[in-house]
Amino acid sequence: MRKIFIMTLLAGVFLNTLVVSAKSVPAEERNLILTDGTAEVTGKNDSVRISIGVVTEGRSLEMVSAANMDITGKVLLAVKSLNIEHLALKTTDYRVIPQRDYKAKPPKIKGYEVHNGVAVILEGFAPDQLSMHTSIVIAKALENGANNIHSIKFYIKDRTLLENEALARATRQAVIRAETLAKAAGVKLKRIVSLSTYPVHKPPMPTMFRSAGIQAKTEAMAPPMESGESRIRVQVSLAYEIE
Repeated sequence: MRKIFIMTLLAGVFLNTLVVSAKSVPAEERNLILTDGTAEVTGKNDSVRISIGVVTEGRSLEMVSAANMDITGKVLLAVKSLNIEHLALKTTDYRVIPQRDYKAKPPKIKGYEVHNGVAVILEGFAPDQLSMHTSIVIAKALENGANNIHSIKFYIKDRTLLENEALARATRQAVIRAETLAKAAGVKLKRIVSLSTYPVHKPPMPTMFRSAGIQAKTEAMAPPMESGESRIRVQVSLAYEIE
């Protein structure tokens, strides 16, 4: 009796395993068509981040730091006085770098270099207005003692609508490719079993102004700016079960 019970139990487990296996066939064992779609959309930049630097140097750390603080204060006050709506300021860097005389034995400190970095952020502007504000901010900063413009990065504040548009286009392309493949192969599309996406980041190249120090001249203070466009690129992968 005990033997019969054990055999019956094993048979039940075996049948249940078969049923579960039939219902959940691994993806690699299905008949599938795999396709992908890619789409890229562009949009006009409405925001900018301007990285401004004040660099001072000299023998006395106290004097160099005080001079840097004074100039940076003037730059910030001048930029704020433009009264540009939604303008934001943020300190991004502050460094004190000893200048050493390596000819001396042992090397000794001969002076100091102080760096103070500030980011000016403007968001949510029409392209022409953004370009104009960017040029004016740079001019005002240079006029008041800034001697480094590290970078200018234009971007789109809210990319959601453009990303959604790119996703829709890429998905349509993947579906059309699957339909074309199925028709050519003489099979029918049954259902989508996998759909995934990931963005392909192509960050805009920032406009760079690198130098050991910009000698600010009145005629070159307000360089013309073009806010340009940003590109958003996405890819969609699609798996269709076929019959």
